[in-house]
Amino acid sequence: MTEVRKVGPSASGSGYDDVKPPWRMMIFVITIFLLACLAALAFVLTTHPGESDEKSAMPATEQAR
Repeated sequence: MTEVRKVGPSASGSGYDDVKPPWRMMIFVITIFLLACLAALAFVLTTHPGESDEKSAMPATEQAR
């Protein structure tokens, strides 16, 4: 028994090529990725403002001694 495979458009009738994703989907994914990066950057900057201004900043274990 031989198996016949179609070459060309898929059996569903759409001529969509599975190799290349549509441009709209790629733009959407890139946009979501950039927004997530900006949100992560904003979170890091707001929760970790940098070094404190105190000159005698010692760890809590050293202050207890």
